[in-house]
Amino acid sequence: MRVFIVLILILSYVGIVNGQNSDKKNPQVYRLNYAFEIPASVGLYIVNYYGLQILKKKDPLDSLRVMNLNKNNVWCFDRIALEQTSSQRQSAQNISDWGQNIAIFTPILLAIDKDIRQDWFEVALLYLEAQAINTNLYTWGGPMFTTRIRPVAYYDDVPMLERTARGNTDSFFSGHTSATATASFFMAKVISDYHPELGAKKWYLFAAALGPPVFVGFFRYNGLRHFPTDIIMGTAIGAAVGVLVPHLHKITNKNNKNLSIVPYTGNYSGLLISLRF
Repeated sequence: MRVFIVLILILSYVGIVNGQNSDKKNPQVYRLNYAFEIPASVGLYIVNYYGLQILKKKDPLDSLRVMNLNKNNVWCFDRIALEQTSSQRQSAQNISDWGQNIAIFTPILLAIDKDIRQDWFEVALLYLEAQAINTNLYTWGGPMFTTRIRPVAYYDDVPMLERTARGNTDSFFSGHTSATATASFFMAKVISDYHPELGAKKWYLFAAALGPPVFVGFFRYNGLRHFPTDIIMGTAIGAAVGVLVPHLHKITNKNNKNLSIVPYTGNYSGLLISLRF
């Protein structure tokens, strides 16, 4: 949570500095409803904070349950996570922590682009909104309702105190990879939206965006914190959030955004919901 507070402060500062010298010449790319989205984003961070406090109170594993864990009960695709050496786990965890913390700040580099810099406040707010949604999907959609045991608990050569540590039932899904993927795919999406001249080359951006979550995910796996499916799911969720948040705010023409909701009446009444890609 402290990392996100620092992120908010830095993005806000960069936005003020760049906003003072902005001489906007290019068409607007995104449209935001500040009256709704600013308080909503703040609310999401508050909700996530309280969710994390609830997670901290989850019952830890007891030694009897840990001793009765059977690797053969783990799906064969994920069982590879239980066939590593445990000696590298701490260094791998540290690398994954650093990887995630660096990745979530990398969207600041978008300010280098003069076109994006002119809309820095909007882009920064969109990114904070994306991470707010992603963190809540993790907190309230993952370990809050699942009790998947982390791989570290299966290793007999790991001290029992570490195997029964609080949080070892929070394996699904990987929050590190989802936060990292949100950042990298958000960058790829914003760059492609501001530079439509890239055409099909924009897919190189999205291919490159896989690099950071794969890197972080590998070290979460190597650190005995997650199974492969945890990492895959975290990457997929983070990528979806990173792409969809700016996409749903993108202006497709002078009057419309990608998402439109239009009421209609006639023989039937209802809502027409249109999503443009």
